[in-house]
Amino acid sequence: MNPYILEVPTGLDLVHSITQFSKKRNTAIRVLSATGAVSNVTLRQPAVVSAAVTFHGRFDLLSLSATVFPSPTTTSFSRGNIHEFCISLGGPGGQVVGGTVVGPLYAAATVYVVATSFNNPSFHRLPVEEEEEGELRSCGDGEDNEGQSSPPVGHGGRDGGRAAAGEGCGAVSFYGGGQLGSDQVIWAPAARVPPPPPPY
Repeated sequence: MNPYILEVPTGLDLVHSITQFSKKRNTAIRVLSATGAVSNVTLRQPAVVSAAVTFHGRFDLLSLSATVFPSPTTTSFSRGNIHEFCISLGGPGGQVVGGTVVGPLYAAATVYVVATSFNNPSFHRLPVEEEEEGELRSCGDGEDNEGQSSPPVGHGGRDGGRAAAGEGCGAVSFYGGGQLGSDQVIWAPAARVPPPPPPY
């Protein structure tokens, strides 16, 4: 995973800009947050199915989230809400609106987007079927059998190696191979024991 701060100048479409960035880098992008302002936004609100509302004027970005893949996925997951940009906006009168962006999302001022990239995601359908459970067990139990060593791990991107440990064990790769090496994974720090309470 690699963090990015993307600067989108005034007048450009955020949705198009982020999608093109994902395609040119050939990597999936997860949008975490954004700051700045947008204008004339059309939103599909969850309370009203298939209804879109256009809000005219300038709005401050309160939150923005999305997951973008560089190419269409082959699983049913691609037909869901994977490419949707979800947004919360603050209006000039203090009102807050939000929903899923429909159409372009133009920057009314410079917008800074905080995002991260990831390679070789895999799709799992839950709950796991019985035959898949057997495959998962055999994958987990047979890693070191008969002195076989694990294949080398790729480093993602276009030249990444064959898919990873999850593939063939009930996982469906979204697109081309490649994995993150152990030096590229952010590990959570070990939990600390809280200090004892002060004596009274």
